[in-house]
Formats: sequence, C-alpha cells, structure tokens
Amino acid sequence: MKQTLIRRAPILIGIAAFVACGGDSTAPNSTVAGSYVATQFVTTGSSGQTNQILAGSTLSLNLNANGSVTGHLHLAATNSNPVVDADMAGTWAQAGNTVTFAQAADTFVNDMTFDVVANGNLWQLVGDQVFSGTRIQITLNQQGTL
Repeated sequence: MKQTLIRRAPILIGIAAFVACGGDSTAPNSTVAGSYVATQFVTTGSSGQTNQILAGSTLSLNLNANGSVTGHLHLAATNSNPVVDADMAGTWAQAGNTVTFAQAADTFVNDMTFDVVANGNLWQLVGDQVFSGTRIQITLNQQGTL
C-alpha cells in the first residue's frame, strides 16, 4: 500500500498544484467560445447619441475554442462618418471575466475590453468605453445552438 501511494504522490501533487493555481488565465475558455451578435450598439459623441443597430450597423463574432476569431463589422454611414466594413479575423483572449481581441482590422473592437456576463445558460460580452470623445456601448449575445 505504501509503494502505491509513493508512486501516485507525484501525480496527486501535480493535480493539487493545478487545481490550486488554476489554469492559464489568458487562454480562451471554451465555455465562452461561440457565436455572438450585437443586440445593443450605441454611440454617443458631440453630435448626439446614435443607436447603431437601428442605423443599420452590425457586429458578429465567432469565438473558437482554439483562440481564433472570425466575424464581420458593418458600420452604417452616420452624419459625416462613411460606411465601414471590416473582417474580424484574428485572435481572442480571456483573463478572468474579460475578453480582448487582436485583429488586423483597425476598429474599436481591438481596443475595447469586454466584460463576460452570464445570460441564463449563455454569455454576453459587454463593452463600454470612450474613444476619441465617442462613447461606445455594445452588448454581444451568445447565440444558442438549435
């Protein structure tokens, strides 16, 4: 019995250390992985507040468990701002209850930190930041599987 315990001790210590320290906090969490679409998207700047979804803007993101992301951002033309279409291909990372993105497209998505919020048995990614005097408030809802 003693020899069995001695042989298993390194394995048990390794498991205990992993549980105590947790995993890599920057690695994507597969439970957050999935397809997301913007259900709230509001910008507020010097020219007032704009509901971007009502204006025709969209954002969809597919967060893959391996840390890659695909998707599309469409910003409708508003006031003096032209239409923007951007490919959201890149990577995503989760640290605690926040998600960040790294993409080739130079959009606010790269610079925004999204909070992970439970929404029933799905997730929401919620961002609220100011860039160059414009506040962007956006909520992305995870889409359930049919």
